Parts: sequence; C-alpha cells; structure tokens
Amino acid sequence: MKKIVCLLVILCAMISSAAAAGPRFDHMRTVLVVPPAQQTAPAQYMMQRLIEPFRIPYWDRLQPEERSTEGTISRESMRSLAQKYNADIVVTPVVHRWYWRQYTLFFRNDDELITECAYNLTVYAYDAKTDTLKRYSSRGWDRDSASILNDPYEILIPAMDDIMEKLPYKRIPTDTGFTGNTESVLPTKTTDGGATIVTATTPIAI
Repeated sequence: MKKIVCLLVILCAMISSAAAAGPRFDHMRTVLVVPPAQQTAPAQYMMQRLIEPFRIPYWDRLQPEERSTEGTISRESMRSLAQKYNADIVVTPVVHRWYWRQYTLFFRNDDELITECAYNLTVYAYDAKTDTLKRYSSRGWDRDSASILNDPYEILIPAMDDIMEKLPYKRIPTDTGFTGNTESVLPTKTTDGGATIVTATTPIAI
C-alpha cells in the first residue's frame, strides 16, 4: 500500500512539473513580464493588457516573483532578470503619474460635476539580443463634465492602446523568420497541361 501511495505522489509531481514547464514550439521566444510593485487599478490594468499578446505558440510567457519599481528599472537590472530566467525579452509597466479628481465649481449654481485627469504611463522593454532597454509611453491631461468623462477606463484604455501600438513585440513576432507558411514535403511534377500532381506512390511520413 505504501508503495502505491509513493508511486501516486511521484506521478502527480511529474504531471505538475510537466504542466508548469508548458509546451515548447519551434521559433518560440521567452518573455518575462515583471509585475509592478504598485497595487493601484491603473497599474494592474496595464499589467493585464501587457500580457495579452504574449501567448503560445510564439511566446513562452514567464512571470517572476520580483516586482518592478520606477527607481530600480535600468538596463543592468533588466539584463540581470533576463539572464536569471533565460528570457529573450523583459517587459514591465510603470505608472509615473495618475491623477483623477471629480469636483463641483463653487461659483456655479447648477452643481455640475467636473472630472479632471492627468496621466503618464510607461512600458519598459529590454531586448536581450541587442542588450537595449527602451520605453514606450503615453501621457496626457483632460478635464470635462462628469456627464462625458466619468470612467477612468475612458482614459486608461486609449492610453494603453497607444502604448501597445508602439511596442514592437506583437502577438505574431515578425523578426523570427517564421511566417506561418510551410512548404509541401510531397514530391510533385507539372503536367503538359500545367497541372501540379503528386508523384509519390508510397505514404510519406510528415
């Protein structure tokens, strides 16, 4: 009975390890997405948007225990993380400034609510291949009636759309030499009429 229990424990550990490692595909790149130390809603939304394009089969996405802060981000620190996790790319979001306030104008009698917002958001990206650290930012300021501007995501969504458009790392990488097309491995020939036919007479393993 003890042997059976031990075997089951070992089997579960092997399955868990395999699941954690995840599948690997040709041309797959490893990206390390470092969460921000900031626990604010804008920072968490940036993190949520940042991980979206990094999915299999093109990306192996890792998330470390480390947390990034504005004062600790440098080419050296990002290089160290890339080496530690064997990552090709390291990215992390930072909220430099987020200001959201709603108020009424004391000199008006209609009690209209005003929204005022200012923001400065950045995604830092380190490329291990070129040993370069770049930043992609969106910043701005707005003030309007709360009847028009009443949801912070009306600011956050287009700001992150702007950053993700600038970020060179897309859902399907364009710099890996993989186009998604594969050539046929079956032998063919062209007939006098211009048709292409398969000439193999036995099954070919593919």
